[in-house]
Amino acid sequence: MFGLGKKKGKLPNAAKEAQMELSAERTVQLETEITQNKELLQQHTSKNQALVYEKIGLAYSELGKVEEAITALEKSLEQEKTTGNGYRKLLSLYNQKRAMAAKAGDDLELQKYLEKIDWLMQISKDVTRGVK
Repeated sequence: MFGLGKKKGKLPNAAKEAQMELSAERTVQLETEITQNKELLQQHTSKNQALVYEKIGLAYSELGKVEEAITALEKSLEQEKTTGNGYRKLLSLYNQKRAMAAKAGDDLELQKYLEKIDWLMQISKDVTRGVK
C-alpha cells in the first residue's frame, strides 16, 4: 500500500545498462583523450604524470575498461598521494571487484582487493596528516 520495504531508485539490470551506455561520440572522445594522454607520457612532456594517469584511468573507467582503469589509477596514486576523483573512482572499482570475488567465493581475489582497499585507506591517512 505505502511501498514499505521497497527500495527506491533500484533499476533492473537491463535498465542500468541502458542508462550507462555511452554515445559513439563520447566513446570516440574518451578514446582520443586516452591516446593523447598516453602520448604525453611517452614524450615526457607532462610535468604532472600523476594527473595524466588519473585522466587516463577515469576515461577507461567511463568506457567500462575496469582493469585498465585500475592500472592507470594505481600508477597515479603511486606517484602522488591524493584523495581526489581518481582515488574515489579507484576505491569504487576495488569495492566492485571485492563484491564480485565475495559473490564468486574466491577468497584469494577477495583478500587481494581487501588489501588494496587497506592501501587506499593508508593513502587517505597520509594525505590527512600531510605525509608525502
